[in-house]
Amino acid sequence: MKKIILLVMFSLGTLIYSQTEHCQLKELIALNGAFPLSKEVEKQVISNYKKKYGHVPESAWAPIEKKINIDPLINQVIDVYEKRFSEKEIDDLLIFYKSDLGRKVIRNSPEMISEIQKASADWAMTVTETINSDLEKMGYLQSLPPVRSDGPPPPMQQKNK
Repeated sequence: MKKIILLVMFSLGTLIYSQTEHCQLKELIALNGAFPLSKEVEKQVISNYKKKYGHVPESAWAPIEKKINIDPLINQVIDVYEKRFSEKEIDDLLIFYKSDLGRKVIRNSPEMISEIQKASADWAMTVTETINSDLEKMGYLQSLPPVRSDGPPPPMQQKNK
């Protein structure tokens, strides 16, 4: 009997700890702005589809809206964090994101990410131009392929000698 009671107590303790960690991770994700933890996302998604499919009557959307639920996605995002951070690290991150510096990081992250993406794209364009130009000068390209910003350059053609 004592073993059963201990087992039940251990199971409850694990469940409570798991729920607490789950709640802490939800708070962390909401604070750091990495992922929108909101039922509003469901409404925004449906709204976007309503605009896209303007010919569909409003009455058709009600049963569809009932099927759209962000909770499974939120749980997957929480799992991603759980795999990478210990309980202590989660506590430390919560403290950080609640601090003045943490709030500053959150405020500036979207703009910083955008600037970093632009700088990366510009750098990649320069690298592509340099490589293509040098290969053309060496005779490995018949002509420079058009520079595209939406992916890697097309395959290079070797000059016939």
